[in-house]
Amino acid sequence: MSTFDFTANCAASSQQKNHKWLVDSATSHNMTTDLSNLMINSEYDGTDEVVIGDGSGLSVSHIGSLSLKSSNHVFHLRDTICVPTIHKNLIYVHHFTKHNNVYIEFHPTYFLVKDRITRAILLKGKCEEGVYPFSEHLPSTKKNIVAYVHERTTPDGWPKRLGHPLSKLAHHLIHAFSLPTTKNGHSSLCTSCSQNKAHRQTFSTHGLTNTTIELIYTDVWGPSHDLGINGLKYYVIFVDHYTKYI
Repeated sequence: MSTFDFTANCAASSQQKNHKWLVDSATSHNMTTDLSNLMINSEYDGTDEVVIGDGSGLSVSHIGSLSLKSSNHVFHLRDTICVPTIHKNLIYVHHFTKHNNVYIEFHPTYFLVKDRITRAILLKGKCEEGVYPFSEHLPSTKKNIVAYVHERTTPDGWPKRLGHPLSKLAHHLIHAFSLPTTKNGHSSLCTSCSQNKAHRQTFSTHGLTNTTIELIYTDVWGPSHDLGINGLKYYVIFVDHYTKYI
């Protein structure tokens, strides 16, 4: 974080805290009035203050980071300072767009947050009394695990969807994530698992020979339709059992 003085382009005379986040292009840092908004934080040991419009300074107590969640995206606010007396939560536009790889379009009645690469709309907000407030709600620190599925299937159908894991693992996943299953349907042997997970018993460790030339395999092939070198029609092969040398 840079060492220059913090600045804010918003001041409030009301003592009531506002839980909305205002998009501000003039502030120097992300700022929050409530320390509990910061998921990770540490005490600020510097001497800089936030200078507001009337020239007065507001002390900084902590610095940290947090996340704000829209319906389909999570935005990260790094280097966010806690200013208990500012009464407004501010989002620094430059840092916000840089750290989240997005850009913001401001319109008279609304604003859009878009992905810089795909240009997909990640958030649409309203303009309220001349300012552009961000989402009021922070994501819960306790996230519920949810599995999104297209349709119900039998208990034997889930292993096929999950990439044919072991049966114990498949049943554990079904119960752990409450995957929806149909009550009807009978247990059947998976052909793919049977063919690809079959194991052959290992060969016996003892051999028929203990040294070379004890046992020789031989085979004769022919006659050949095409004559070989010197008019040969038959081929013979000899393989040593101990060394597998031909």
